[in-house]
Amino acid sequence: MFIIAYRDSGLGKTTFINTLFNAPLNDENGPKHLASAKTVAITPITYELVEENVTLHLTVVDTPGFGDTLNRETNFDPIMKYIDAQYENYLQAERSDEKRGKILDTRIHALLYFLPPYGAGLRDIDIEFMQRFCTKVNIIPVIGKSDALMADEAVLYKRTVLKDLTRHDIRIYPLYHAEDRDHIVRYEKYMPFCVIGSDDFIEKPGGRKVRARKYGWGAVEVENEAHCDFIHLREMLIRTNMQDLIDTTHSVHYSLYRGVKMGASITDSANSPAMAEEVFDGQIQNARAALVEEMRLREDEIKKQFVVKVREKEADLRYDIFDDIFSGTTSNPSKKTRNREEALNAKRIAMMEEIEAMRAQMA
Repeated sequence: MFIIAYRDSGLGKTTFINTLFNAPLNDENGPKHLASAKTVAITPITYELVEENVTLHLTVVDTPGFGDTLNRETNFDPIMKYIDAQYENYLQAERSDEKRGKILDTRIHALLYFLPPYGAGLRDIDIEFMQRFCTKVNIIPVIGKSDALMADEAVLYKRTVLKDLTRHDIRIYPLYHAEDRDHIVRYEKYMPFCVIGSDDFIEKPGGRKVRARKYGWGAVEVENEAHCDFIHLREMLIRTNMQDLIDTTHSVHYSLYRGVKMGASITDSANSPAMAEEVFDGQIQNARAALVEEMRLREDEIKKQFVVKVREKEADLRYDIFDDIFSGTTSNPSKKTRNREEALNAKRIAMMEEIEAMRAQMA
């Protein structure tokens, strides 16, 4: 599995990756002088993790230098070329005699886009980047160094970012694209994920050591869900949604790339009898990819307006819960909060039933 960490220097990107994989990722390539910084560096580093006696190989592609240049217009080019190059490598391997199970998959399966813990929502560069890339890769927005935000500030910032994403039709994972819909409800309440990273440890009562950021007034623990969403993001990336990220990359993003390339190939080779069989196969694959995309678009059309309403109601529900916390009524939530939560769950169930009915009809 391949992951890209993308955003300005200084947002704790490298420290977060160190924390996520419990291994050091050097950040020596990041440019330090704005005038001398010219391009975004592409730095792949592979980690070997053991989860429940299963060895996982994950490659993180760090991008030091994004947002550090005086002229940011060309910041997108290196990462766009890198993603396309991985798709092209996979496409060429598919066209060869190599069996699919033996193809080395270096395609990008997730892109962690780091947002700063300040501002009034998405900036122009954030909007432009995510609009360009949300159709090429699974984008997961995260708020870096989120310990700079108070609890109420984090709620407001998340709500603003989600509204900006909806307004600009930016499709993020797992709210869009995900083939496994079972875990969406579990994670959407945390998005965008507030995360912190730390290379330091503190000792808890009993001698247990945990990663934390230390301050004069105390410490912020990385793996304490009361302090940030780190454990939920890690759970999604490494455990519950790892295979779905790979499957979605293949069936959605790579299929679109392959369809475009095969369409161009058909045009160039239409007059070549020697290419007739490959052209025919390409037409079939392209038709399949188009059918998958048509189905996804029809699903999106059905639920797009609904999702907007659900998010607004969910944001209001968070405020009610937040009010309960400060009024000391979390053990006995208000009737209004319970009613909204029940209505929200009922609408989610109705939406999923409608989508399943549509899928059955198309089949």
